[in-house]
Amino acid sequence: MTRLITFFVSLFLVGMAYAVEIHDAPTPEDNYVGIIIFLVLMAGSSVWFFWHIMRKGKQDKQDKHGSIK
Repeated sequence: MTRLITFFVSLFLVGMAYAVEIHDAPTPEDNYVGIIIFLVLMAGSSVWFFWHIMRKGKQDKQDKHGSIK
């Protein structure tokens, strides 16, 4: 566990050093098309995931009770 923590701390320090290096870099323009595509994909996949879990749960209940003939 200590090796893992040491690895992440050193990775964090390297990231901080890199961030300080590019501190004066200009900020990029907003990409509204990319933002909209990301939001649509994120919301759509979240809705699909919850719908899939709910449907699977209902099917499992139905199969458990309906399999006794």
